[in-house]
Amino acid sequence: MSRLTGYSKTVNSKFEPIRNYQVSHVFGRTKNIYAFTAPWNIVYMPKLLDPFTGHEATGSMVSEFTLLFQRQSYALFGKLIDDFNELISCPKFLARMSACMGELQGDQTIEQSDFRKFEQAVKEEFRPIVIA
Repeated sequence: MSRLTGYSKTVNSKFEPIRNYQVSHVFGRTKNIYAFTAPWNIVYMPKLLDPFTGHEATGSMVSEFTLLFQRQSYALFGKLIDDFNELISCPKFLARMSACMGELQGDQTIEQSDFRKFEQAVKEEFRPIVIA
């Protein structure tokens, strides 16, 4: 993050210090290897805005802020986000993911209720990014 932005949260002679900011994910997907470190998904967010972006944040203002924030990210990085969507919508990728899910579902050591929760979580993390 420091190399991309020129800022660092730790004192370092190479980068400008930054305080009262936290690293945040614009679209979430923190369990998706492709989205977790994607430059279009990571930002330094002022801690002051945490009530609008935190995991526990709810309400119409949060929804409005999130939508505007995601639209701004798409305006800057739309091509990369489209590439991500194309990758995770690719028939070959979807077939491999389905095959892996089939193997896990057949594993007798995994409770079916746990499998269903896991499968739902994977589907959430690996769905295309759609901005309203």
